[in-house]
Amino acid sequence: MNLDRRQILAAAAALAAPKVGWAFGQGSVVDIAQLDLGPGTIQRPDAWVRLLYEVIQSTAVDCVARADRVDPSSEELFRHPFSVLAGDAAFAAPGPQVLQQLDRYLSYGGSLFIDDTSGAERSGFDDSVRAMCAALFPTRPLAPIPADHSVYRAFFLLDRAWGRVDRVSWLEGVTVGNFTPVVYCRNDLSGALDRGPDGRERQACVPGGERQRREAVKLGVNLILYALTTNYKADQTHVRQLMLEGRLE
Repeated sequence: MNLDRRQILAAAAALAAPKVGWAFGQGSVVDIAQLDLGPGTIQRPDAWVRLLYEVIQSTAVDCVARADRVDPSSEELFRHPFSVLAGDAAFAAPGPQVLQQLDRYLSYGGSLFIDDTSGAERSGFDDSVRAMCAALFPTRPLAPIPADHSVYRAFFLLDRAWGRVDRVSWLEGVTVGNFTPVVYCRNDLSGALDRGPDGRERQACVPGGERQRREAVKLGVNLILYALTTNYKADQTHVRQLMLEGRLE
């Protein structure tokens, strides 16, 4: 029997805490976990809620537009197949308990998206991310994700990384077998997604403006779709049909 990542994580969580009825949020409904590693990491719930609304509108994935703040040492992590770590400055190195929990989460099929929100060529957050990934995967360093990787075509057809800024044209990741459980963006993806209480965008996208923001939204949708399945369509007939219908630009 083939299990998708949500089923695998739900089973793993049940084994980790057999007295608790773990599940993915409401049954198999998808939401997002925002990891809290203290100073240097930030929370942008409105960005991830907006992304989940985009997934609901563009795909058949069953989502609830909610972004929960999660201590990565908690078993709560296993409720979420997709987690994010965003930050703009150096953060303290995770302790053994957190590293063990993240390792277990990722090995059971969870996905971690890391977002450098600093907009800088070099940041303390970037240094901390590379140190954390080296501790988690000592033999598999972060490396550029090739343009033909499934994350660029999980739903929309893309050929590069997008975000609030245009610093680095590629995503980085750690690949284990045929899956990349950690994806890292240095272009502040969440900054392009973030909205205020009035629904207006909080920050301008530079240098490409609203076109750049639209591409960043597409990348976010791809990240969710990639995290939820290992089976990808070689053709993109569903995307072409959406374009013909005028629903995509």
